Amino acid sequence: MKKFSVSLFLVAILVAILFVLSGCGPTVQTPPPATPTICTLTVYSQCFDCWGYVWVNGISTGKYIDYNGMVEVNVPCGVVSVEIRDEYGNVSHPEIVQTPQQRIVIFTYW
Repeated sequence: MKKFSVSLFLVAILVAILFVLSGCGPTVQTPPPATPTICTLTVYSQCFDCWGYVWVNGISTGKYIDYNGMVEVNVPCGVVSVEIRDEYGNVSHPEIVQTPQQRIVIFTYW
C-alpha cells in the first residue's frame, strides 16, 4: 500500500509540474497593424496642354486624363513619381508625391 501511495504521489507531482509548465510557454505577440501597400492618388489637370495617360514610376496606369480633368489611380505607398504622356510620346515634368500623406497631385503646366 505504501508503494501505491508513493507512486500516486509521484504521478500527482508530475501532472502538477506538466500543468504549470504548459502555461508558461512563450507568449505570442500580435504584430502591429500593417501599413497599406497600395494608396489612392487623385491626379488633376489644370492646364490646356496637360492631357494624356498618367504614368507612375515609369509604368502606365492605363488612365487617360484630359485637360481640366481628373482621374484616380492606385499607386504604391511611399514616394512616387507621376507624369503625363500624350500619344505622341511627349512626357510632362514629373511630380514627386509622398503617399499616403499627399493624396492629390495637380498638373498646372506641362
